[in-house]
Amino acid sequence: MEDFQREMNENRDKSRREKWEGHRNQVSGLFHDVFSKKASVDKIAIFGAGNCDDLELNYLASNCNSIYLFDLDIESMKRGTQYLLASTRNKIKLVELDVTGLKNINFEHHLSSLLKCGEKVESVLQYMKDTEKYVVESTKDEWADFLDSFDIVASSAIYTQLFYNWALDTLSQYETQYNKEELEQIKEGFLDLRDSIILAYHNSIFKCCKTTGFAITWTDILKMEPEYIDTIKQGPNAIFALASNIGYGAALIAIKDFIENANKADFSLKYWPWDFNEEKQYLTMGLLGKLNR
Repeated sequence: MEDFQREMNENRDKSRREKWEGHRNQVSGLFHDVFSKKASVDKIAIFGAGNCDDLELNYLASNCNSIYLFDLDIESMKRGTQYLLASTRNKIKLVELDVTGLKNINFEHHLSSLLKCGEKVESVLQYMKDTEKYVVESTKDEWADFLDSFDIVASSAIYTQLFYNWALDTLSQYETQYNKEELEQIKEGFLDLRDSIILAYHNSIFKCCKTTGFAITWTDILKMEPEYIDTIKQGPNAIFALASNIGYGAALIAIKDFIENANKADFSLKYWPWDFNEEKQYLTMGLLGKLNR
């Protein structure tokens, strides 16, 4: 999974940061809303920072004392922060972290071995169910130093990148071992595990937020098409109805969980088009709020 994520981070348009200016301004707006609500901000955590193309880190650093950037691919974070102002770099700490927890149990090796050997579907599904249980119940030591530590905890468009695309890519290498029905069963198992990973990830990052702090998240929710524009103009309820049919399941699971955990008095939701590249534009949803305790 680490190699897969690194390849995705490296496979990027060199002018992407310039193209993402509008998206980045919207993300900064989420942080601005929090800065306007809090008299002072000490520490910010951003999970899934990657290349940092969607982050105005100089702006964020001017409003806090330190920023912790978390990602499985630490080299991408190094590249993404190397040209920042010196005063900003002095406030940044890079933390290599697998937020799925799967690296701890060598999941990539075990799943690949099962598929390569053509193990029975029942065995593959049982392994994923056992992994689900681990993801939900395990105490991850790597989170311990960050519990109840941050005034702002943010998740950077990570949900649609967690696990599932890598799992499908891995399965495609061994799909001749299984018939069509068996492949669909395995994919359903992937989806169940993905959903558990997202909920466990939220649980962990929410615990890193101070009781007086704010959580922020933003995520691509669906690929934009001209025929969706009129529906999107109708507002959040229409968007959710549309996304439930053609949107990204990982994003919907995350948004639903965020809303359920957020204090309604401090909650706000925004959405905007994200010009990802020349060929793709995504509808993006951003949420912020204090967490129920």
